[in-house]
Parts: sequence; C-alpha cells; structure tokens
Amino acid sequence: MIEARGLTKRYGDKTAVSELNFTVQPGIVTGFLGPNGSGKSTTMRMIVGLDRPSAGSVRVGGKDYRDFAAPLCEVGALLEARSVHTGRSGYNHLLALAQTHGIPARRVAEVIELVGLQDVARKRAGGFSLGMGQRLGIASALLGDPGTLILDEPVNGLDPEGIRWIRTLLKGLAAEGRTVLVSSHLMSEMALTAEHLIVIGRGRLIADTSVADFVGRASGNVVRVRTPQADQLRDRLLSADVTVRADGGGVIEVTGLSSERIGEAAAAAGIVLHELTPQQASLEEAFMDLTYDAVEFHGGTPPGDHRPPGDQSPNSDQSPNSGPTSIGAKA
Repeated sequence: MIEARGLTKRYGDKTAVSELNFTVQPGIVTGFLGPNGSGKSTTMRMIVGLDRPSAGSVRVGGKDYRDFAAPLCEVGALLEARSVHTGRSGYNHLLALAQTHGIPARRVAEVIELVGLQDVARKRAGGFSLGMGQRLGIASALLGDPGTLILDEPVNGLDPEGIRWIRTLLKGLAAEGRTVLVSSHLMSEMALTAEHLIVIGRGRLIADTSVADFVGRASGNVVRVRTPQADQLRDRLLSADVTVRADGGGVIEVTGLSSERIGEAAAAAGIVLHELTPQQASLEEAFMDLTYDAVEFHGGTPPGDHRPPGDQSPNSDQSPNSGPTSIGAKA
C-alpha cells in the first residue's frame, strides 16, 4: 500500500505538488494520470526517496522508502528506462543490481526470461532499442520480487505484442496481491489495464475513483434511441429535466433519462424501438474533459470546440535537478 498525506514539493517559489492525499491499494492496478507538468514524476520520485517532500509524507507499507534495508525487495520502480550503463550488457546490469541486495544470479536469469530478453541479454545495453530498454527497466523493477511496483510510462516504445504483454503482466502481479501504480498517456491502454485512477493536475488531486465511475461521470446520462416513431417518442419524453436532440433517420439522443425509463415510456405508448443504447464516454474523453483547465500548453482550438483556452502553468513534472533515474541501491 502507498499512502500520501499532505504531500507537497516546492522548488523555490514554484509548487510542483500541492497537498496530495491518496492511497494506492494492493490487489488492483491503479492508474496515475495527469497532463504534462501535472506533478506525476515528482510524486513518484518522492515515493522512492529521490526527492524529499517540502511538507507531508508518503509511505510504502507504512514505512518511508529510506527506511528499507533492501529497497529492491520492497519496491520495484521504473522511472527512467535509459538509466543504464551503456557499456554493460543487460545481464550484467541486472547482476550488478542483484549483488547490491544479495539477490541470487538465478533471479537475474528468471526476470530476463520473464521480460523476453533472452536473445539479447549478453549484448551491450547501449545498442538496445527503446522497447528493449523498457523491458530491461521492467526487469530491474521486478528483480527483487517486490510487493509494490511503481512504473512510469512502461509501454513507451513497446510494439502491440509488448503492450499486451505488459498489460497481462501488471494484472497478474496485482492479482497476486501486490500494489501496482502505473502512469501512462495512452488512455485506451489504461482503460484496459487499470481498475482505479488517481488523477492530478497542476500538482493537485483532481480525482481518486474507479475507472467505471470516472468514465460514468463524463458520459452525461445520454441515451441513443432509434425508432420509426421518433417524433412521437420525443414529445412523450420532453420535460423540464429531459432534453431530446434529433439526429435524423429516426435517431434521437435523450439526456436526463435512463435507458430503462425510456424503454418503459416507449412500451407504455406502444412505440417500437430499434435501438436503445446508453452513450458512454471513452476514458480519453473523460480525461480530456476533466483536465482541460490543468493542461500546461494548449494547441489550436479544434474545429467545433469553442471552449476558452485554460491558463498556462509553470509547473513541470521534472524537478530542476532531475536527471536519469535509477532505482537500485538504497536511495
């Protein structure tokens, strides 16, 4: 379990993370979402002791990360996949990490096989592709068989097979009772992987909820109805709390009534329905809607979208001195 209470990080007069309160529960995959500059990377760095909070606290299993005698065996983290000595082979990189914690060499072989790097494990890591580097970083996180995993953008550089593999892996690890916190900008993939979401923007908590509830709140209780008696049904449904929009071709969109209530009203009036479909927003749509004002930089306004541009923020995910990050020996 990861617990943040009043977690705050300031760099001079800039606040990167402000009074975050959240709990990452074991047994499920928790997605950690936010626009660029929202404070996700800073938060993850504080969890593993690479940045010290200005106020508040964050603990893993009830302890500060610095209090773990063998951190790799408690928390596995992937914050920067490229933080590898480019002259070492993938195998020797993992072996060096293992030796700092008394982890046997056979475990190195196990994680290499688990991430699918058997054919290139003896090659220099400097020649690895982005996807191979990601797999090596994931192997490093899994090396100590930890109960908690923190992965920042683990699908970057992976091909479709690799993305499916990491999705299955994360779900399997969570099913074993581990705590799994993963960030990603791929909303379609997060929708398939995570059960719970923690969403931040400009360093502040925006949402801490299940994926289903997060998407449901953005869906707006809209139902698509197709019927040859659209006008008759519209007249029957319209009220002060219900709006009906005609899409043509016998299709109407009803806002303010559940599909059950619409079906019952149609049945009572003897109206034939050919379609009755609740409209659900995608996770991407829900995320964009909720975080629009927390986006650091906006592109041009898309055609048909007349929302005012949000304020720009100087916040950055990276601390001023944050370089390549390696979680190996005790930080």
